[in-house]
Amino acid sequence: MTLGLLFFIIIVTYAVKTGCEQERKKWIRISSLLKRIARPTALTLLCLSEFILTFVLALRWIISSTIPLSNGYETMLAVSWFSLLIALVAALANRQMATLYSAFGFLLSGFFLLVSHISQMDPAIGPVMPVLNSPLLTIHVSLMMISYALLSLTCICSLTALILSPFRYSSIHRESISSSLITLRDLSRIFLYPAIVALGTGTFIGAIWANISWGSYWSWDPKETWALITFMVYAVPLHFHDLSVFRKPLFYHVYTVLAFLILLMTYFGVNEFLSGMHSYA
Repeated sequence: MTLGLLFFIIIVTYAVKTGCEQERKKWIRISSLLKRIARPTALTLLCLSEFILTFVLALRWIISSTIPLSNGYETMLAVSWFSLLIALVAALANRQMATLYSAFGFLLSGFFLLVSHISQMDPAIGPVMPVLNSPLLTIHVSLMMISYALLSLTCICSLTALILSPFRYSSIHRESISSSLITLRDLSRIFLYPAIVALGTGTFIGAIWANISWGSYWSWDPKETWALITFMVYAVPLHFHDLSVFRKPLFYHVYTVLAFLILLMTYFGVNEFLSGMHSYA
């Protein structure tokens, strides 16, 4: 999280200062230096973080002889792992935005790791519940964790935009910040499309698994219900061609941040405040 905040500060500073024509000459050398240093440093640290987390998950897998996706603590590690992986792939695919993707990956991964250790989740490796001894566990949980990681990245994009948005009221920064808001909206939508596909597919496979284990495809369990609500809420921005309000960057970003609260309820709130057949998750 410290690395994420550091790179995030560099990005915000660069975005704001380069929008100021009067100070462009003053900041051109600093910006160039930051870009030269930050980009390779971010990629190196991102690779190192992903390697360490992969090593941790591999050790848990070897010790338990079961893929580490069987409880809340392990799924938090999985979301963190997928967040770093997505950020790393995106950074390698677009080196110009490597620092931005790295900052998002570090912040998101750090957040989930922090929550996993300050909450009541038990990191101890114990016996797996019989219902989890299924090959569908890997597919269902992996797809859900991928979707949660991608949806969390959409929230990070929107939070970044909302932090930058007050600078629009400066005549010097207006054009640059407005362009940044549009770019972040488009970047968020790039994450949103595969997230919805993964969430829908994961929910469908979960229904098949539920029928095998519990004899019913859908039983309106709190976890199932909130997963459906999450899918519906995040599906709305996909219709931006029909809903013109989502073409406005600021509205889109506010909506995405509020939608993330639904995701938090689905992942954390259901386990804390509601009870059901998914209580072990």
